[in-house]
Amino acid sequence: MAAKPRQPVGVVLGLGQNGLATVRALGRAGVPVIGIDSDLAQPSARTRYATPLLCPDFNAAGPGLLECLLQLGRRLDDKGVLFASGDLNLTLMSEHREELGRYFHIALPPKDVVQLFLNKKAFYRFAMEKGFSIPATYFPAGPADLRQIAAKIAYPALIKPFQPTAIWRRTFDTRLFVADSPDTLVALYDHLFQVHADLIIQEYMPGKDSELFWSATYLDGDGKALAVWTGRKLRQYPRRFGSTTFAESEWEPWIAQETVDILHAAGHRGLGFAEFKRDRRDGRFKLTEVTAGRTWFPHGLVTRSGINLPLIMYRDLLGLAVDVPTSYVQGMKWIHEERDLKTVFLYFIPEGELTLWSWLRSYRGRRVYAYAAWDDPRPFLTSVGRIATAVGRRLRRRLWGAGEGAQRERLRHAGKKPQQMEEMLLAADPTVGHSLRRVNFE
Repeated sequence: MAAKPRQPVGVVLGLGQNGLATVRALGRAGVPVIGIDSDLAQPSARTRYATPLLCPDFNAAGPGLLECLLQLGRRLDDKGVLFASGDLNLTLMSEHREELGRYFHIALPPKDVVQLFLNKKAFYRFAMEKGFSIPATYFPAGPADLRQIAAKIAYPALIKPFQPTAIWRRTFDTRLFVADSPDTLVALYDHLFQVHADLIIQEYMPGKDSELFWSATYLDGDGKALAVWTGRKLRQYPRRFGSTTFAESEWEPWIAQETVDILHAAGHRGLGFAEFKRDRRDGRFKLTEVTAGRTWFPHGLVTRSGINLPLIMYRDLLGLAVDVPTSYVQGMKWIHEERDLKTVFLYFIPEGELTLWSWLRSYRGRRVYAYAAWDDPRPFLTSVGRIATAVGRRLRRRLWGAGEGAQRERLRHAGKKPQQMEEMLLAADPTVGHSLRRVNFE
């Protein structure tokens, strides 16, 4: 009997939780996978579904990663299919697509479209020009312009950098701040402007984390959406402004169509994800974020509920028949084991949103996990110690009481910024405990 021909490999850039979901989606379908990262000891890199490849310069996504990919490509018998899992490696793929295209199939739109989605300010302007619904957003040219914005924007209002820099990350423990009045917004801007001059001001849309919906799709070379999926977030870490920790599949036709319309308007091709929030003030969905050209954090839920986008992309690029289900499982839940514990015990239970019993009940039904899988146990087993440590820390903070917890929050921020900024920034930081935060989001 003749040997079965070996399939072209899928090459996944990054073996974090995002990359792990891509690896499992391909590997369980019988696709051979190579996963590239600089940290092969992280829990998600211990998956059985990928052959790990060490690239010491992976996180820099510069010449070192490019050379790793070119060396790998020269060793392949057939062109592989390349999957990005982060903005930096997506940028490298896009900018060097001609060199990489000799060895890999790549699903990307033109370079300027990739940059449109990576540049948040440019994308917000694009969305407003095209008439897509987004929360009121402003780009102050300086302190004088900011004072005019402060007089007309609705509160609470968000103030955040166009793109957080290394200096911003060293100075602050949060990616954004929240103002509850014109005076607070002006004071925050005057301080933040000294660290990062390119700031964005945006209205906050009131509503629970469960009012956040998101979509996932893949557009082929002709722009046809081969599959569209929608679902909703249920919890985030940090609450209100963080990454998904608990989500479920739920079909929402308007979200699906709006996502495809946005991607078509931009001229996109390849993977696309969009997030919307239902604004409690008027009941309308408004766009908050688009991620295009790469996978997005909780996309393992999309695969588990029946739409395997990495496999669809793989087969489409290889010119193979693509089998797309006409529907998918509703109510399938996705849980990030570690981060959901953090957000539940730091925010949801202390703020009265959940009780211990209602939290446990929320996990009922069919579910999939970021790490845990019976057919691929090593990522979860490797992460157990880290999860236990996080749970113990949250429980101790809860037992020690609000007063000591507030003091620890102060110590966490101490020394990260000039002394005169401490109290104001703590009060406007949405990631701190409610004992310190002044803004009422509801």
